[in-house]
Amino acid sequence: SDEWPIEAAKRGLLNLKTTVEALPYFISEKNVALFTKHNVFSETEVYSRYEILLENYSKTINIEALTMIEMVKKDILPAVSSYIKELSKTANSAKALCPDVDCEYEIAMVSKLSTLTSCMYKKMNVLDETLLNAKDYTDALDLANFFCKSVFSAMQELRAVADEIETLVGEKYWPYPTYGQLLFNV
Repeated sequence: SDEWPIEAAKRGLLNLKTTVEALPYFISEKNVALFTKHNVFSETEVYSRYEILLENYSKTINIEALTMIEMVKKDILPAVSSYIKELSKTANSAKALCPDVDCEYEIAMVSKLSTLTSCMYKKMNVLDETLLNAKDYTDALDLANFFCKSVFSAMQELRAVADEIETLVGEKYWPYPTYGQLLFNV
C-alpha cells in the first residue's frame, strides 16, 4: 500500500526495492558480526556468498534478457507479421470483391500493429546493445547495478510493447498462451 513506505520510514526501516539495493547490507559490519558470532558463516564465507549472490543476480537477468530477445526475434515478430499479412489480404480481398466496402478495422489494425512492431524491433535492439555493455564492468556490484538499472529497464520497455501487441494479435497467431488461457485453461 502507499502507506507502507511512510510507516517504514517512521519506524526507521529500510525500503529496499531491488535485490541489488539489499545485497550490500548482507556484508554490513553488524551483519557480518552477527553471522560470525553465531557461527553461521565465517567472515570470508559472508563475503563469498555476497559475491555469489551478485553474480547470480547478473547471470539471471542476462539469461532472461537473452531469452526475451530470442522470443521476440523468433516468435513474436514473425507472428505479428503473419497477422498483419492476413489482415492485409482480408482488406485487399474485400476491396477486390466490393470496391465500396469500408476496411477501416483492417487498415487501422495494420497501421497500429506495424507501428508497434517497429517500436518492438527498436526496443529489442536497444536491449541487445545494452547487454553488450555488460562487458565493461568488472566489479560484481557495479555489474549487478548495471543489470538492475539498464538491462532490466530496457526489458520492461520491451515487455510493455509486447503486452500491448498481445492484446491486438489474433489468438491463433500469438505464439504463446494468452493471459486468459493461463488463468482459465491450465
